[in-house]
Amino acid sequence: MTTELKILGIDVSKSSVTVHLLTSYPKGGLKSYWEKTRNKASSFYPAFYSNPNPKKKQKNAFDFADFVREIMPDIAILEPTGNHYSRLWASILNSISVKILWVGHVELRRYRGGKNLPNKSDAADALAMAAYPLDPDHQTESGELNLKYFLMHRAEGIDRLRELCQQLEHLNRVQSPIINYCRQLLAWQFPEVAHTISKSTKVGNVPPLWGWLAQRYGEISPRSLTMLNNKYKNSVATAYGIEIDPTVRTHADWLCDIELEEQRIEGEISALVALECFGTYNRIFAQFGFGLRVRARFLSRIYPFEAFLNANGKPLIEYEIREVKRSERERRDGQTVVKRNAGDTKRIKRNRSRDTFKMRLGMGTVLEQSGDALVEKTSGSALCRKSIWQYVLCQVETGKLPPNTITTVLLEYRDNLKTTNNSGSQLLNGKHLQGKLMAKVCNLLFQELVADLGQGNDQPLTDDL
Repeated sequence: MTTELKILGIDVSKSSVTVHLLTSYPKGGLKSYWEKTRNKASSFYPAFYSNPNPKKKQKNAFDFADFVREIMPDIAILEPTGNHYSRLWASILNSISVKILWVGHVELRRYRGGKNLPNKSDAADALAMAAYPLDPDHQTESGELNLKYFLMHRAEGIDRLRELCQQLEHLNRVQSPIINYCRQLLAWQFPEVAHTISKSTKVGNVPPLWGWLAQRYGEISPRSLTMLNNKYKNSVATAYGIEIDPTVRTHADWLCDIELEEQRIEGEISALVALECFGTYNRIFAQFGFGLRVRARFLSRIYPFEAFLNANGKPLIEYEIREVKRSERERRDGQTVVKRNAGDTKRIKRNRSRDTFKMRLGMGTVLEQSGDALVEKTSGSALCRKSIWQYVLCQVETGKLPPNTITTVLLEYRDNLKTTNNSGSQLLNGKHLQGKLMAKVCNLLFQELVADLGQGNDQPLTDDL
């Protein structure tokens, strides 16, 4: 029974953790328990630091390891904070053979808010995490942990894939200000190439312009070297005695190193994505025309896809009873027929598996309280959402897609959205059109993955959550 387990809740911050131990769900509720213990934080909610301040007598990571060995919890509950911040503490727990379960950010925030615990409190977060698996709502009828309320353990390769994608995104952000500053200096030091887009076409080589500026002549092609030498010889800056500043050469050297690092990372990503376990995913991704980086980003979020399905390998379909806000009408044989009046109830079908899938790809929404109103905000991976937007903008809207049944459906949907009304104006455009296409991409991807990795999509009505 879970009530007999020792649960260690661990709230991870940038350079520290705050912990709390529970062996059973507090009687009287978490709010009452918090009020009794919050003024005794040093004993009930000890903190440990990865870089402690000796003057404040802060406990370090070695003290954390000793603390865990002393209490020896059955399960440690963590939130995947920043991927890097939690890694040190997770490694210590693994070395002591303590089982780790992960709780999602959204789930924990909702749970803490539902228990009326304070926000922005490390101790309250640690308490919420310790109580999370002991709460009867997160247990089965037999009192065992219901693992569907926890994040599924990812394969080691997936964690590495996610880390590599983050590294590429970091390098992309680092490049932009360097390139922009170089272009400003080149506008008067070598104006003929100031706005040239220079890219490497061979692994091991650097972009020709930046390699030439950094005087790394052996890392660019002889043809590019000759072309740039001739262009600089005939440059207006050369004619008037303007030389290239050492700052430009230093920045160009940095860009060359970044390019080589990107090549190394992409090589590792390519090897990981090509693994046999991703064969079905790659076949489906190829039909959509996704590139290497997009495939890696998606795999790091949705693998294994079976985690989105129920025990029978089918999407989880549930039904909700909703109140009709305003009358619903439709046209039949030239007449307007009222289907439902305001105040009536209707039964709505919800594909929970698809909704969770879209959330992982950054296409989900959550409701958050803002004053007296509920505000709908986008949720999920911002990086995946950006990838889908770029795919829609650069491939779907331009029609640069591989010819197959999936892309045919996508293009027909695009054309239908762009149909005009009687006055000749387009019904949808801009962000509204792109948003519709992005949602369509996610829905089609989900359908294809269900068809290949699931056991069909027929799901009986269930009241179980």
